[in-house]
Amino acid sequence: MLKSVHRLVNAPLRAQARVVQQHRLFSSEPEKSIDEIGNEKVRQLADNISNLTVLEASWLSEILRKKLNIPKPSFGSMPMMASPIAAAPAAAAPTAAAAAPVEEKKEKTEFDIKLESFSADGKIKIIKEIRAITSLGLKEAKELVEKAPIVIKGNVPKAEAEELKKQLEAAGAKISLD
Repeated sequence: MLKSVHRLVNAPLRAQARVVQQHRLFSSEPEKSIDEIGNEKVRQLADNISNLTVLEASWLSEILRKKLNIPKPSFGSMPMMASPIAAAPAAAAPTAAAAAPVEEKKEKTEFDIKLESFSADGKIKIIKEIRAITSLGLKEAKELVEKAPIVIKGNVPKAEAEELKKQLEAAGAKISLD
């Protein structure tokens, strides 16, 4: 379990590191030493974070996810490829809205897209749509469709969920949003 937690915590960092490494490959700028990056406060923070245990890193990840209003990743769906840096400005707006007193009922904003059933005529079209939505291979998408009823994608924002529902229903699928 600790290995899976470690992978979840470090996955966004690894993706970010790949982008930075690619930038360095194509950049003519010399690589900066650690002492040239940021200020002393940031370097101390980096040292403290790098000395955390896996469990402490998991706790830190959970705290930051909640403070920045970043949705919890769903298992079985496509992983988020956006960097935490890109998500931070987008998360700043909801925090301002959260400061206002909430008197209304909370409306559900994230949905699971569930394939209930499909027409035999539209099976191939549905498999193609599933491949486009989930980035699965042909075999995996076919197996997923044949396991109906099954959740195709989880924790999807309302607008995107409705759009995907329309696409799949046009291909001949019966979809429910849970």
